[in-house]
Amino acid sequence: MDKRQAEKLREEKRRKRRNKKIKGYTMMAVCAVILVALIVFAVKGVIGFVAGSESDIDASSTVISSDVNSESSSDDTSSDEDVSSDEGTENPDNSSDESSSEETPDSEEPENNPANTTPVGEKPQQSWSTMLVNQWSYMPEGYVPEVRPIVYEGVSPLNNQFDVRAAEALENMLADARAAGYNMYLVSAYRSHDYQVNLFNRKVNEYKALGYDDTEAYNQASQWVAIPGTSEHCTGLAADIVSSTWYNYNSDLTHDFEETEHFDWLYSHCADYGFILRYPKNREATTGITYEPWHYRYVGTEAARYIMDNNITLEEFCAE
Repeated sequence: MDKRQAEKLREEKRRKRRNKKIKGYTMMAVCAVILVALIVFAVKGVIGFVAGSESDIDASSTVISSDVNSESSSDDTSSDEDVSSDEGTENPDNSSDESSSEETPDSEEPENNPANTTPVGEKPQQSWSTMLVNQWSYMPEGYVPEVRPIVYEGVSPLNNQFDVRAAEALENMLADARAAGYNMYLVSAYRSHDYQVNLFNRKVNEYKALGYDDTEAYNQASQWVAIPGTSEHCTGLAADIVSSTWYNYNSDLTHDFEETEHFDWLYSHCADYGFILRYPKNREATTGITYEPWHYRYVGTEAARYIMDNNITLEEFCAE
């Protein structure tokens, strides 16, 4: 075999090796494409199945929501006392003795829309204890409740009085909580009309000092302190309650109190003594007040159990 023939033979071998490699790469590419296609189809199938399930659930929810709304619309009645806003209380010296830190949204009175369209139990009659006081329903002019001091060790030296008709119930609740291992502290209870006027005016002056004009200072102050005549504390039936430990280590009333065992006890047992959590979570549109886990209101045992069992507000109770 001469040199020319040998070179030709080597070239033929190289060509075969190249073709073999090309075929191998081609097969790998085809397999990869097929694998990717299978994955894509599988993912689309899963997404389609999930989307179909969610659509079924959404459709069912829409039907249920529509039915509930229809029942609610047929049962609603108009009332001048549909919605409440107590006070956004100020705390000028970081002291919780004077007030709680609730915020009153600037909004028109929302329509009556009870949260529970299938009430649990028979609704009791309204009475003096279910008096509705808020920014849409002022206290009767000249109304001054008969109050007395609360007898309990953990009581603020200020605003420690309560309506005489409900004072014993409050004392029993605080005492039983302590007996169960939960020492409570009564931060604030009854506030006189004059006291509320002073609180409000002081807040107005704070905003004026910041450069607000009279009207805007009034509007801003009303977001944090109840306008005189609209504060539940002036009824002698509202109480701000936290744990003694919380009061010692916190300079203000905040939503974090709900994370304590003391809150759990109060929320679970308040109705047994005639009290309700006045401003529940996620009910701001109805009450006009942000969530306040420390603010309890006496409404009487029967009304309290009805309100708490049905997860409604005092506004809805009075509007039913």
